[in-house]
Amino acid sequence: MIQQQTKTLPASEVKNNFGAIASQVKKGEYKEVIVENHGEPIVAIIGIEELEEMKEFRERERQKNALGKLRALRTRIQTRIKGKLTEEEADEIAARFSRELIDDLGKTGKVKFERKTP
Repeated sequence: MIQQQTKTLPASEVKNNFGAIASQVKKGEYKEVIVENHGEPIVAIIGIEELEEMKEFRERERQKNALGKLRALRTRIQTRIKGKLTEEEADEIAARFSRELIDDLGKTGKVKFERKTP
């Protein structure tokens, strides 16, 4: 069966045929169904696999953003304390701060990081 990417339906039709539409998405007949109200898209029906992929993508993006912010902060710290500490001392302070921030973000559930153990 060839999968159509998207199907657009009015909300009234979705309301009357939700079970059949959900089944079509589950079977892969449609990747997504866009539900419209008065011609305006309001929600989408997607398969659970697609939802999981979206969640994983969002998590990877959050992790990349958090890591980028940590790297920028580390650079700022190193720039501010340049000349006041040795490079090793500055690196240690920045690394400790980064570890503490990652731990705090992990504890609050905002970011999930997996550490590689040596």
